[in-house]
Amino acid sequence: MNFLSTGGERRLIFTLFFFLTAVARAEPLTLAEAESMAVARDAAAASLEERSAALSETAVAEAQLPDPELRFGAVNLPVDSFALDNEPMTQLLVGLRQRFPQGDTLRLRREQARSMSAAEAALAEERKLAVTRALREAWIERGYVAEALVIVEMQQSWYRQLEEAVNAAYAAGGRRQNDLFRIAMEREFLEEDEVRLMQVARTWDAELGRWLGADADRVAIEGVPELPAPPPRETALLVLPEHPVLGAEMRRVDAGKLDVEIAKQRYRPNWAIDLSYGIRDGEDMSGDSRPDFFSAMLSFELPIFPRDRQDRRVSAAMAGELAIRNQLEDRQREIRRRFETAWADYESLGRRTGLFEDRVLPAAVANVESTRLAYQNDVVPFDELVRSEKSLLDSRLQLIRLRADRSATAAELHYLTGDTR
Repeated sequence: MNFLSTGGERRLIFTLFFFLTAVARAEPLTLAEAESMAVARDAAAASLEERSAALSETAVAEAQLPDPELRFGAVNLPVDSFALDNEPMTQLLVGLRQRFPQGDTLRLRREQARSMSAAEAALAEERKLAVTRALREAWIERGYVAEALVIVEMQQSWYRQLEEAVNAAYAAGGRRQNDLFRIAMEREFLEEDEVRLMQVARTWDAELGRWLGADADRVAIEGVPELPAPPPRETALLVLPEHPVLGAEMRRVDAGKLDVEIAKQRYRPNWAIDLSYGIRDGEDMSGDSRPDFFSAMLSFELPIFPRDRQDRRVSAAMAGELAIRNQLEDRQREIRRRFETAWADYESLGRRTGLFEDRVLPAAVANVESTRLAYQNDVVPFDELVRSEKSLLDSRLQLIRLRADRSATAAELHYLTGDTR
């Protein structure tokens, strides 16, 4: 039997397909791939986009005239006989009425719906920026935990080696038993740190799962990612007013202005045109067929008492517009405050990170090396060795904490400037 028969070929294709799919799934996700995936899967952004599309469709509908009204009935029908040909004014009436809204209301409502559609679209863009920032923060914190666990494990390994050396020296009478107790206590502290970090890791794994779903299993984070530097301050200040949150508020202000204009249109009357055709039956006194009637009428409102209706509506619309303007100014101040805070933190964290890398950590390493040598030569007590080791551990953890905080601050600045690099 030939394996490459039709059935064999099909099985081979399926086998290769599932193999390649498994390989693809096994490939770890990069941060950029995870960001794109999280944004594409976010239901809130999709909902805002759909609302924008709905308002865009509404804008078209708002610009249309009301549907015409068809009128049909009998007029001046005598109730004694209900005959259509006895009385000269009896007629079957067919009419059409078309109403016209006040002033420029249709155009204004269309523009208002367009403004609200643009506001929802801007909020959708803001949501994408927020999702990207949230995913980056989760990635950064998970990277911090990964690096911290490596450092803690290295410290545990060193204490295990030290314990073996102290045990051997103690057996030979060269060390105190209290040193062994202190080593055991320090190892317990490190084990507690490891358990705590593992708990934090599970928390951030769950956060990544929120954005990536089952693909979170493909995430393999080994350390804190280094995000691209934010744009220069001068550039950032120029693009800051274009943040989607502010764009959405500006579109709402536009809608508020139009709401005032719509309210002012109420001072103008609604009007309508009526066209009707009356069909009469029977004959007149001379024996001729009665002629049919055609009627045309124009009707309109009389807005002659505006104080408690039109005036109040305009006042309400103006108050609503002012409230939206105040909200826009508040958002502008909030965005600027967040930017100034994040920028100051970013610069400060950069200086502190450089200080730790260039001076603090090398000094801690040199101190540990000299203290270890001195302890081996019985020059310093065991407590001094423990203090130097703790200082080195704290310095290493503090350095990766600074790197993580600086990356998180960069993520905030990228969010505020609308940069998703």
